[in-house]
Amino acid sequence: MDFARHVKSSVEIVSVVGETVRLRKQGPNRYTGLCPFHNEKTPSFSVHQGLQIFKCFGCGKGGDVFNFVMEMQGLTFYEALQSLAEGHGIPMPARRPGELGEAESRLREKLLRIHELAQELFQKQLGEPAGAATRAYLEKRGLEPEVWKRFGLGYAAGKGARLLTVLKQAGFTAGEAEAAGVIAKRDEGPGYYDRFRDRLMFPIHNERGKIIAFGGRALSQEQKAKYLNSPETEIYKKQSVLYNLHRAREPMRGRGRVVLVEGYMDVIAVEKAGVADVVASCGTSLTPAHARLIHRYAETVIVNFDPDPAGQKAVERSIEILMREGVRVRVLRLPEGLDPDDFCRQHGAETYGKKLDEAPGYHDWLADQARSRFDMRTAEGRAAAIQLLDPAIRLLSDPIERADIAERVGRRMGLDRVTIERFRLSLVKRRSKMPPAEEHSLLSKAEVILAQLFVESEPAREELLGTVIDVATRQDLPALPIFQAIAAAAEQETAFQYSALEGRLDEPARRELEKLLFASDNRPCQIEEGRHALEALRRRDWEKQYRTTLRKIAEAEHSGGHEQALMLLREKKNLEVAGHEAGWVKLGSRDS
Repeated sequence: MDFARHVKSSVEIVSVVGETVRLRKQGPNRYTGLCPFHNEKTPSFSVHQGLQIFKCFGCGKGGDVFNFVMEMQGLTFYEALQSLAEGHGIPMPARRPGELGEAESRLREKLLRIHELAQELFQKQLGEPAGAATRAYLEKRGLEPEVWKRFGLGYAAGKGARLLTVLKQAGFTAGEAEAAGVIAKRDEGPGYYDRFRDRLMFPIHNERGKIIAFGGRALSQEQKAKYLNSPETEIYKKQSVLYNLHRAREPMRGRGRVVLVEGYMDVIAVEKAGVADVVASCGTSLTPAHARLIHRYAETVIVNFDPDPAGQKAVERSIEILMREGVRVRVLRLPEGLDPDDFCRQHGAETYGKKLDEAPGYHDWLADQARSRFDMRTAEGRAAAIQLLDPAIRLLSDPIERADIAERVGRRMGLDRVTIERFRLSLVKRRSKMPPAEEHSLLSKAEVILAQLFVESEPAREELLGTVIDVATRQDLPALPIFQAIAAAAEQETAFQYSALEGRLDEPARRELEKLLFASDNRPCQIEEGRHALEALRRRDWEKQYRTTLRKIAEAEHSGGHEQALMLLREKKNLEVAGHEAGWVKLGSRDS
């Protein structure tokens, strides 16, 4: 057994997928959840525990545990193998040159190592005399050294190219350091400079906890940008990375909730206040990819952005994205115009926790905004309030929920009964759509049983597969390509694997097999069921031959072909004897 197969057999795909997708058991072998690869509100994503594979019938992605990790984390096969092995305590073997996409994997390994060295330098510099002002700033913000250490805070020195020197001493080139985003070319003249200078440094991690980028906060008024973030690199795509997710994802999964704030300091302050399920985007507006990432771990998002106009606009943009993803949204607007960082420092953890628990749902919050902005005593004010609420409520897919929320927010805004009813009815009405046609399988029940059994059972393949292929060939059954592919995959020297089967099927046959394996009523089949299914196919084969023979006899007698008729009568008799021996008919019965 090669190493990849050893890792695959040692890892449980349900556990690996379950780290990022909330799975619900739907049968002995099947688990379902919302697909992490595309936006959906109704689960079309399934994991088959017995075969150790996954499939999304919405976006089409599927495969084994390696495919899942590669897709989720943007890794090469070797990196996915390494991640799974390390995560399950399996030592990696020595690697031979040129194998498993070494060039791409080694580049990514170098970029990760460069970030580790940069982090070590930034933390070291925080403790040096040059880092005194940064330490004073952190203490002024109420952050103790224990918090600095937990979040890996550091300091990038103000002059020179110290980081580049450290990286060169470690054997990295300037080109590799530039590819990592930690140094940049000079605009004028040759050479490079450290990208981050005289800044408080925040390491940014991927979901596995590896440092992939940095955010740097300015420490003087002369610096143009208050925050400077790493550029996008081979390992860092900011539109799909959330700050602190590697620490927050387990608390998010446990509570089914996440607190979404704007910046790094807000995350640290809220986490310090005892709220572990807190994240922020990394110097960019919230994107649909962020929303999908959040939805993997939580159903409810409490949005707590800064109260300034920019923060409120960000709230509105983010909420629309989150609601389109199907996430429940609540909004926390802190009193006194405070952001989460300031509020936690001034009022403490317990008060902030209570504010989170009291945060209203988005539509209630929006109703409060409308009531404060418009004069609800006038027809114009009421119309403006409804116009503000209408698009947000229409984002909800369920018409009953839309009507209920319309009535609730109408009362909250103080609308009269007639206006509320008109508003409610306007949101219930929508064009009726024809339901999508149900896709029926081309396979008979016997074919479904046999295909599933042959995928799952080696004894069944050895006993029944050859005979089934003969019968399927005579009848030209839709499942014949599946049976033939299973036979070819089983003939390999290595153990039978579903992945070897997939590559031998065209798209229609692969879809048929996936449908039956991931069917909601799928259950493990026993070999005795396979024997009965084969018997059903053989009987159907016999019945087809018998009906054909009767038709030919009638045609021969009608055309005067007596010799042919006699030959066909003997064939009919042989079929009747065979049917009698099989127990399908009684000799001399009217059916025969």
